[in-house]
Amino acid sequence: MRYFARCLRVIAAAFVGIALASMPVAAQQTKAVGGLIVSLGVVPAAVALRAEGHRESHPANPPFGSQHLLITLDEEKSGKRIGDAEVLIEVTDPNGHKEKKPLLHTEAGGFADYSELFRFTSPGAYSIRAMITPRPGAQAIETTFTIKHAI
Repeated sequence: MRYFARCLRVIAAAFVGIALASMPVAAQQTKAVGGLIVSLGVVPAAVALRAEGHRESHPANPPFGSQHLLITLDEEKSGKRIGDAEVLIEVTDPNGHKEKKPLLHTEAGGFADYSELFRFTSPGAYSIRAMITPRPGAQAIETTFTIKHAI
């Protein structure tokens, strides 16, 4: 019975992966930093709110211009997914306005991730600074991504 349940989870995760891969992605980037693989994905909030595991975590009617930022963390050496980190994101828009929030612990297809909604109301380059504490008491790791947003 456990084998059957595990197979179903793997199949469900594959379908979620295919669905997410077919969605229009505004941006997707990956960086290796401090022994971690940090992956950032950005899609319009309305797209992300269709995915199980995210629909329940965010408001049903997000503010105008909301984008869904999603971070996944994997150990660089083992590839093991990290689901118990604390992730803080600071988004700086093209006009210099900053919005800073901790990401929620979310999950899609049985895989841990971190996400939150941020407003992208102007076209141009957005700086996304991720501050990651992999486990309590660990030294924070920081990395920055740049997203070019079009309206």
